[in-house]
Amino acid sequence: MLIGALSKASGFSKDTIRYYEKIGLIELPKHARRDNNYKDYPESALQTLKSIRNLKNLGFTLEEIREILIRTEMQALDNSKVLQIIEQKIIHLDMQVDKLLLYKHRLQQAQMLAQGEKVNKVIPLTEISMEAA
Repeated sequence: MLIGALSKASGFSKDTIRYYEKIGLIELPKHARRDNNYKDYPESALQTLKSIRNLKNLGFTLEEIREILIRTEMQALDNSKVLQIIEQKIIHLDMQVDKLLLYKHRLQQAQMLAQGEKVNKVIPLTEISMEAA
């Protein structure tokens, strides 16, 4: 499959596919070049791109995705590294959720304050601290 078809099928731009190839997320077999020097991507490249999209949607970085793909390709019996990456991602997401809940609480406080004030008074949103209390 040529890069244009792979791009269309995967939803990734040609530049992104080339970048993923450059950093080693997509590997081509040695015989992937045609006589006209075009690259012929295997069907597995499309599956890899779908996996990358799924993992990116879950919030994984490209480095984490590389590690997960390597472990998956090796079909490693020891999934401890993948589990470690997942656990770290869960901890990171929990921290983000806590931070967002704090922001929401502070904005709700500002909203209640504003509802109690006169209509023509400016709400001091810029004075609301979003740092941890």
